[in-house]
Amino acid sequence: MNLQRSILSLLVISLTTVSAFSGCGSDTDDPTPDAGLDAGTKADAGTHLDAGTEPDSGTGSDGGTENDAGTEPDAGTTPDSGTGSDAGTTPDSGTESDAGTESDAGTTPDAGTESDAGTESDAGTTPDAGTESDAGTTPDAGTGTEPFTVCEGTCKETAATIRLDGTSRTLTNAYFGYDEPAKPGDPWELWIELNNGAPGECPSEVSDLPPQLVNVYSVKVPVDATPQTGSAAGEPAATLVDFEGVLLPSVPFIHSTSLTFTPVAASLCPTCAKAGAPPASHFVAFDVNGTYENGALTGHGYATYCPSLDTFRSP
Repeated sequence: MNLQRSILSLLVISLTTVSAFSGCGSDTDDPTPDAGLDAGTKADAGTHLDAGTEPDSGTGSDGGTENDAGTEPDAGTTPDSGTGSDAGTTPDSGTESDAGTESDAGTTPDAGTESDAGTESDAGTTPDAGTESDAGTTPDAGTGTEPFTVCEGTCKETAATIRLDGTSRTLTNAYFGYDEPAKPGDPWELWIELNNGAPGECPSEVSDLPPQLVNVYSVKVPVDATPQTGSAAGEPAATLVDFEGVLLPSVPFIHSTSLTFTPVAASLCPTCAKAGAPPASHFVAFDVNGTYENGALTGHGYATYCPSLDTFRSP
């Protein structure tokens, strides 16, 4: 007769009822140009009066003799009337350079080249603005999302060692089911079995008994990698059952004195399973580290779903 699930009450009879836990995995970013006066005004260029007015060139009374009347030189020679230079040469009136050459007005580089104005690099390159990694990658954004549901390579292997008084056995299979809380709203828990029996065979009433098995229970359905520890009744624990009798020659089973259950990855949905529609990817991967009065349990497990390990309550 298969005792794996039927001995549940026996395994936990020395413990208080399971503790509560909430929820389940998937269920529960230009200068001003010079003024006209500076350029050379008509007044500065030589007014008619300064050039030699008719009264100064010789009045009728003073006209007297032809010589006194005012020789051509006295009347106002061409140089005194205002030479081209005194009138205001083109350079004095304001050369293009003095008026404000393009260079003095502000060359394109001085006005602000693209580089000085702020190149793309100086303005803030994409990496400096915040790369996707710095802004917050999906793993950094929060556990319980996609990365927690991924399990590849050695994550999908099971190898847990139970050692008592120098004798050890390796458990290479892992399966799980759900424990529904007695009180609605309280957290669901997992019932996990590690054994070294035939691989790929869910524990059932008709399956062969393995040489050894360890039941891990009172662990809340994990939604992230937060470790769960226990050393008292109602807290995470691991019970060893030795059907072979090599680890426990005097008693059929013993309970752990302490246990740390660390989820590694999971895809779980207890209410889906109860409704008969469990998710396509349905597993829990974990590390265990437990102690017994005369030994220890250490290793990793990748447990697949076995409905035979479920405990559901009536609606």
